[in-house]
Amino acid sequence: MAESSDATPPTTTLRNRRTTVEDAEDDSDTSPVATTTATSVSSSKSTTKKDAKKDAEDKKKPTAAQVHRRVAQQQTKKNSQIKNLLISLLVATMGILLKSLFQKFIFAGREIAIEQTVGLQGNCFKTAYIPGPADIEISDHNQLAFVSSDDYSWKKSSRFFHRPSSKTANNGGIYTLDLNHKNGSPKEVKLKSFISDDFHPAGMSLYDFQDEKTHEKRTRLFVINHSHKGDVVEIFDYSADGNSLTFVKSVKSDLFVTPKDIAAIDQDRFYLTNHHAMGNKYGRVIEDAAGAAMGTVVYYNGQETRKVLENLSNPYGIASSPDGKQIYVSSFMEKMVHVYNTTEDVAQGQLEHDVDIWIGSHVDNLSVDRHTGDIYVASHPSYATYLRHKLEYEPQSPSHVVKLEKLAPENYIPRESSMGNYYFFPKPELPPLKWEVKDLFYSNGEDISASTVAAYWNNDLILGSSSSHHLLRCTPRLTQ
Repeated sequence: MAESSDATPPTTTLRNRRTTVEDAEDDSDTSPVATTTATSVSSSKSTTKKDAKKDAEDKKKPTAAQVHRRVAQQQTKKNSQIKNLLISLLVATMGILLKSLFQKFIFAGREIAIEQTVGLQGNCFKTAYIPGPADIEISDHNQLAFVSSDDYSWKKSSRFFHRPSSKTANNGGIYTLDLNHKNGSPKEVKLKSFISDDFHPAGMSLYDFQDEKTHEKRTRLFVINHSHKGDVVEIFDYSADGNSLTFVKSVKSDLFVTPKDIAAIDQDRFYLTNHHAMGNKYGRVIEDAAGAAMGTVVYYNGQETRKVLENLSNPYGIASSPDGKQIYVSSFMEKMVHVYNTTEDVAQGQLEHDVDIWIGSHVDNLSVDRHTGDIYVASHPSYATYLRHKLEYEPQSPSHVVKLEKLAPENYIPRESSMGNYYFFPKPELPPLKWEVKDLFYSNGEDISASTVAAYWNNDLILGSSSSHHLLRCTPRLTQ
């Protein structure tokens, strides 16, 4: 019995332990030993799964070296893209610059068929010693030449090319020259009812009209004033009594960006050229280097201003025909004069393109003979020399004057294209020439450098230049 009693407990305990495990899996009642065992097994399984998941996640996570290598690759790719973009921009810029340089410096101009005037020849002489005579207007009624003058001492310090950026010590002025006395001295015009210590006249335009009240013939002068506060058009009435200009009014507009020249078409209305879209020096250099055509023509109808022409290549001079039916605009970079027809819409002042006249030199101001309608064009044969002269690297620059004669319809010059018929491209038909181009004057710059204007009166040419300190009066000898 004792032996039997001693053998039973181990067997029972073993059975109970096995049963406990099975019952634990079946969610049956268990003893304390069985519960502990089941929890231990379950925790072990759960921990194993978490460890396996964590190991998998750790394997997916990049190492520090991998992260560094990936960042370096992305940065290299980004740098390569930036480099390619910069190279593309550089190539495009170089292409634009080469094209611009080719057009400005290499492209051949029209051959000048005129005897050069070196120094003072017998048919030319210096007169009217005044600083910077940039523009000239001829008054047949008064037999006077009106000359705008400025010493341009502000150019170096100004951040603008065309006007001072601060108040200057010296003002400019307007002078009259008696055309009947070839060696007469210029007289400074007295400005009445005009108080300004910031007067820098440039482009001008004269208009003769009859006063409605007094029925007297009057001369009105429109003047572009390059004030340091902004460009303004000043309007005056001239009186021979006392050689004075009486102030009428000022015209200001945000559209007067870089005004160069002005053309009056009646006592109130005028057209005006802006040769660049940006007034500061850097903007102008960018426009010129890129060959951008951003010039405009602005119209003032007596009350408000508006743009009538855009995307022009450096429009410098502007003038109207004697009957006011056509407007002429010079394009400095394109070396040509554009002819436009006016419309009857006085309020809008729209212009319709008629024809382009190629000059072959870089065209500056225009002057119209009120009797014949011929256009006298001052121009610069060499842009490179002209630019170096303006920057004071060259002491002088050549001057060239051309006459444009308007032909009668029966005298139009027919033109034929030199191109043949190529497959389905027919030979182009060219319109006839309505204007004849004649060279009147050429100088290497010793007598007058970089002429900006040439006016005609009684078989004499009167030349002026903003970089000279005198006028040049010549009797041209046409050789063609």
